[in-house]
Amino acid sequence: MLKNFFKALIKANAKEASKGFSLLEIMVTITIMTMIMGAVGVGVMGYLDKSKIKQAKIDIGTISNALDLYKTEFGRYPDSDDGLSRLVEEKILKEKKVPQDPWGNEYVYIYPGSNNEDGFDLYSFGPDGKEGGNDDITNWEDD
Repeated sequence: MLKNFFKALIKANAKEASKGFSLLEIMVTITIMTMIMGAVGVGVMGYLDKSKIKQAKIDIGTISNALDLYKTEFGRYPDSDDGLSRLVEEKILKEKKVPQDPWGNEYVYIYPGSNNEDGFDLYSFGPDGKEGGNDDITNWEDD
């Protein structure tokens, strides 16, 4: 008796499975999935922008520490002309080249600096890649 029940159940499921989906069901499913992906994408992009800003701040801190180490070792900061490449040449920065900011631009190094009590200005132009505006990330302002 149980055997017949399972045969009937399998047969009923096989008939249902062979029907497939209608075009309307597929369109509704795709629309819902698109809306969900759009909402998730907007949220993720916001976090991506914030993480790039945090990375730039961390990079500026790391480069500032390397500049302080350079000053300790050589008695002065590198000139603006030498720039950050001196940190790589003297193997104070472990990278093989001067790092770029998260947006692919060079960090700006000016010595002697005019904005910072530490003696040098170090900054990124931020997401827009242009000097000025409210998105520049510097070593002289705490956000």
